[in-house]
Amino acid sequence: MYDINGQPRALGLRPTGGSVNASLTNRVTRTADFTLTREHYPLVAADPLSPEEAVVHISAGIRYGTDQEELFPLFVGRVWEATLQPDGQVSFVCDDLAADVIAYRFEQPRTTTAGMTLAEIRTLIMEAVPQATFGTDTVTDQPTPQSLTWDEDRGQALDDLAQSLGGRWYARGNGEFVVMPFDYVLGPVVQEFRDGPGGLLLDASIPRSRTGVANSVVVVSERADGTTPIRVPARNTATGSPTRFGGLFGRVSQTIKVQTPISFPQAQVLARTQLQAASALSRQWRPSLVPDYSIEPGDTVSLQFMGVRDTQIIDSISYPLDTATPMGIATRAGTTGA
Repeated sequence: MYDINGQPRALGLRPTGGSVNASLTNRVTRTADFTLTREHYPLVAADPLSPEEAVVHISAGIRYGTDQEELFPLFVGRVWEATLQPDGQVSFVCDDLAADVIAYRFEQPRTTTAGMTLAEIRTLIMEAVPQATFGTDTVTDQPTPQSLTWDEDRGQALDDLAQSLGGRWYARGNGEFVVMPFDYVLGPVVQEFRDGPGGLLLDASIPRSRTGVANSVVVVSERADGTTPIRVPARNTATGSPTRFGGLFGRVSQTIKVQTPISFPQAQVLARTQLQAASALSRQWRPSLVPDYSIEPGDTVSLQFMGVRDTQIIDSISYPLDTATPMGIATRAGTTGA
């Protein structure tokens, strides 16, 4: 437990239960809930776990037979709520530092100032959280659309800017902010989860569904000068694709309206990546696993259950903070790129 400046307040606490939930489909990617005993209830702001000042750092992992521990950072964020329960336990609810960024709405209309988009994104984050740290971005940087103005919503401004690069902004488990692509292109398999003897997969449901799947995406970008918006389409025309536009799947479209007046090439990138993300929803898994705290949302994993095999990309993870609860993940099919 620390404050926002990194000063320690209470170290080595072990919750009696709880979880860290990480989802790439949420703006606040990581949330945490956990319980501690009665003496940890914060009565005043200066107490170690007060919502006014406390920033939680959560790590979890494995203790080996040699009593050595291998820990992985899962969460950095503020205590949002502390509740003394009737049974004497204290429950805590926490949001990652993206919640701080979103909470600091623009006090007056804000116009872009940086020359490049990633620099603009970092500027907007550091205005809200001066102590913010940044990881390695994996999108291709582009010039920032100039004279672009937002009235109030800082989170929307960051969404728009990240989308113009075909990505999303979020905070990782170590608290670093990054901008990553959301095209669901398969990467190297980082872990294999299978059922049966020696396997780490306990059970799973495996839906195949049309819900949310699209094979045509149109990006509409409003123009700052009031002229006709640009409209950029992308269609799945891949031969042999089960969701090919005009094939047996049919014709299903999505329209993405972007407040950022992005360029035509940027709109093409967004349309293509959004199409890949929508196409990847056709096959999904919901497995329960023996906890593996090394995996992250966005990782590519190999899955096997009841004779069904697939390679999927992790959308969300529920990391348990106790030894009795399995880990839950949600995945979707990957793509092989545009």
